This record gives sequence, structure tokens and C-alpha cells, in this order.
Amino acid sequence: MVARILVVDDDQGLLHLICARLVTAGYEVIQATSGEMALEIFRQQRPQLVVTDLKMGEMDGMTLFGHLQAEAPLIPVIVLTAHGTIPDAVAATQRGVFSYLTKPFDSQELLRRVDEALRLSPVLDPQRDAGRWRRNILTVNVRMEELLRQAHRVAEEGHAAHLLGPAGSGKSTLAQAIHRAGRFADGPFVKIACTDYPVQELEAQFLEAGDENVFTRACNGVLYVQDIGALPLSVQGRLFAFLLSQSQSRVPFQPGDLTAANTGTPQLQLLTSSPRPLDHALSEGSFRSDLFYFLRGCTLQVPGLSERPDDIPLLARHFMHAYQNDAVLSPEAINALTTANWPGNILQLQTVLRQAVAMSNTPTIPLSCIAGVLRETEEASLAALDDARREFECQYLVRLLKVTRGNVSQAARIAQRNRTEFYKLLARHGLDPACFKEKLR
Repeated sequence: MVARILVVDDDQGLLHLICARLVTAGYEVIQATSGEMALEIFRQQRPQLVVTDLKMGEMDGMTLFGHLQAEAPLIPVIVLTAHGTIPDAVAATQRGVFSYLTKPFDSQELLRRVDEALRLSPVLDPQRDAGRWRRNILTVNVRMEELLRQAHRVAEEGHAAHLLGPAGSGKSTLAQAIHRAGRFADGPFVKIACTDYPVQELEAQFLEAGDENVFTRACNGVLYVQDIGALPLSVQGRLFAFLLSQSQSRVPFQPGDLTAANTGTPQLQLLTSSPRPLDHALSEGSFRSDLFYFLRGCTLQVPGLSERPDDIPLLARHFMHAYQNDAVLSPEAINALTTANWPGNILQLQTVLRQAVAMSNTPTIPLSCIAGVLRETEEASLAALDDARREFECQYLVRLLKVTRGNVSQAARIAQRNRTEFYKLLARHGLDPACFKEKLR
């Protein structure tokens, strides 16, 4: 697949000259005569590289770079600069611009810089890769393609990464894709869902020695910690200590190596996830600051289904085929799916289609059927007010006990309740303060 390059310059003569050289070298080239035009084209076509003049009209090259960096942090940008603005270009590289070229520049030097930049921004061919590392991720969405490009880089480098996105958005699927694409592809994929275990079992998984330790089980592979915000503080400390020792002992990877040289530290890639940012947990004291900032170094933002509506028809056809049903969705039904709100994301879409297939007795599933199922799933996702209040109260008490490590007096004071009333609240939800008396390790 040919790499696509966006070239931006308000000097049309120079713009055509650069584009001609790149086309002759075999690249697909898109032209833009302003920063505003370039940004619009970038959002639509997602090139692998941007070459832009530094000094332009209302939106100069650095302003354009700021927008690109915010939307696609991995996109390499080469800045073209006049001799008198070299200090500005040097400052630009310090801000993250890949490279700069001073006008007039040699054609071969331009092609060399372009080749170097494209090595950092691989062309991901959906047709070529669909049967391999990204085979379970169906998308035509440009934001998802950018996410996959970032994920591919994470996989190749083997560093820890945090997947942030709403429940049901496909974080586990992305974690498995990173595993298949990376240096640890031949090793195990070990998933730990923190909300599936009580505190004692989680501690045993991470803290005990022996072959049942998750670090040993995931050695030479990927350890995926799902919903890491629910990880007890004691285990967070052990996880951070492991990451620190691994980063300090990182050596060139050799297949078959189980540990880093002379350290005894298992070599693996850590992936974590959470449905919401961890900032709130950090501020209330239920998440360690050192682990928080370590994970924040590489965060992959997984969009919810409502943020990628152009993928909904593709996903719908895939799920319908998976259900081995010959029925098809009417155009009106597809439109309803595309414009619906999806709080449950991909998992909710699967549920809606499964129910619609079961209910429909016609070859074409009509809008009325989809609308009815959508209404039912949305109503089911809304708990009654008393249930919602009770759930919130329970979650609040659990977090309070985690923060105070089971200190009832301190917890009651924070909740502004006397001890007797606070004990009644705990009893109502079956919470035992003794289970939260953790020691930081």
C-alpha cells in the first residue's frame, strides 16, 4: 500500500515542485494551500506524513502542528523553513516536530527525511492486515485507524500502555490485537479483570511467589489488567515496583528469554484499561500517584460507538452474518442504528441485533423492530431511582473504606456520620471494614 503524504504551502510554485518530486518517488500526495485546508483534509484522509511550510497565512505551520499533535500524536511532521527562521525550526523540533528542511533544499535530502519519517508512521493496510493482528477490529473510521496506528507502535516497542474508553467499546479486543502485533506475539496473553475478584484473590494473583503469580504466567507475553482503578493499593504498589524494575533492566529482546539479564525480572508487556480517567481515583487517594503517572505516559483513547457512527453499518452486517441469519436490515433500520445513542457501545449493538433477529419473521428487518428493541435496551440500562441511589451509596462506601484502609472512625468523619449510623450503612450493604485493612507494600 502506497504511503499518503499531505504537503502544505501557500507558495503554489514550491508546492507543485515538492509534490512532483514525491509523486515521482512513488508516493500518493495531497496538496493544501493553507493550514485550515490542510487540517480539514487531514481529518478526512488521514495521511501518514505531513510536510508543511513554517510561515503561512492565518494558520502557520506550528499552529497546524499543534492541531495535528492533539488529534494524532504519532503523525510525523516535517517543517520547511527559510534560512532566517532556522531558530524557529529548531524550537519546533523541541516541541515534537519530526524534522525541518531549510529552503532551498536538495531533493534527495527531502526524500531521505520522508523515508525516515514514514518508518515511524507505518501504512496500515486494512485488507492486508485484516486476517492477522487487527482481524477482530472492523472499521472504516479515520479516528479508529489513527488508534490502530498508535496501537501498532505500542506493540512494536513493547512498552506499557493504558487503554481508556467506555465500557463495551472494545478495549479487550484492542489489547489482544496489540499482543498479536507485538514482540511478544508468541507468548501468553494473561487477562486479569480486577472487578471479578475479591481483594484477597487479587493480592494472591499479584503478590504470591511461584508459578501462579501473574508475572510468571505472563512471562514473555502480555499481561492485561482490566479495570485497573479497582486494583487494591497494596497490589498497585507491587505492580509499580515490577514496572520500575523492568524498565531499569530492559535489554534487547531475544525470543525465548524469560527474564532480563541478571535481574530475575520476567519480561512482558503490561496493558491496563479503565472506563474513565483515573484522575478522580488519584485525587481521592485510591490510586497511587507513581503508578498513575507511569501509565499516563502512554494512553490510547478508545472511542465509544457513538463517536464512530460510520462503523455501525459495517459492524451490523458482521454481527448479522455471525448470527447465521439470512435477514438484512432495511435502510431505515440502518439509519436508526447509525443515529442512536449507544451507552453500552459495541456490546449493546450486539444485543440489539441479536434480539431483532430473534423477533423478526421477515427477510428484511424493518425500522419498527429495531426501534422497539432500541427502546427496550435503553430502558433496561436505566436503573430505578432507588436502585441507582443504593448502587451509588455502596460504591461510595467501598471507595471510602479503601481510602481509609478500613478505619471506621476516619471514614465516618469524612462521610459526616456518627459511628453508629455509619456501621448501619455498612451493614445495609454487607461491607466488612476488616476486609479493607490493607498494608501498603
